[in-house]
Amino acid sequence: MLTQQAIDAFVALTGAAPDGVWAGPGRINLIGEHTDYNDGYVLPFALPQAACLAASARTDGRWRFRSVDLDETVEIGVDGLVPGTPGWHSYLAGVVWALREAGHAVAGADLVLTSDVPLGAGLSSSAAIECAALTALVDLNGLDIAPMDRAKLARTA
Repeated sequence: MLTQQAIDAFVALTGAAPDGVWAGPGRINLIGEHTDYNDGYVLPFALPQAACLAASARTDGRWRFRSVDLDETVEIGVDGLVPGTPGWHSYLAGVVWALREAGHAVAGADLVLTSDVPLGAGLSSSAAIECAALTALVDLNGLDIAPMDRAKLARTA
């Protein structure tokens, strides 16, 4: 269902099918919250709820982010990749920024997001978004990044 929602919204936005669809699961930690990014011990489990992202590369060096759930679209260029920018789109822009800061060439892209991970419920909705976006951008740009390095980049974002 999420996959089809993302595809339909992508087609409505761009007039074409996406190059692919990627997902990142929500997560729950059974041993403490807020300890995972503080180098503490956790026992994480992936949830069936996920963030789903339909995406295609662009050739104009711009990124267009669409949230199906919020019914909002934001388009930025390189100058919009500023850490600390408020708004839902900063999770997606943060992934682009983190990849570029690590020296990876990341072309522009259209990214359409939908999710059934509850926001603000401690189920890692932001991490689900970032992991889906990171995987999409790695694949779209043909980047060779090891899984552990991907996790570190998502954390940086």
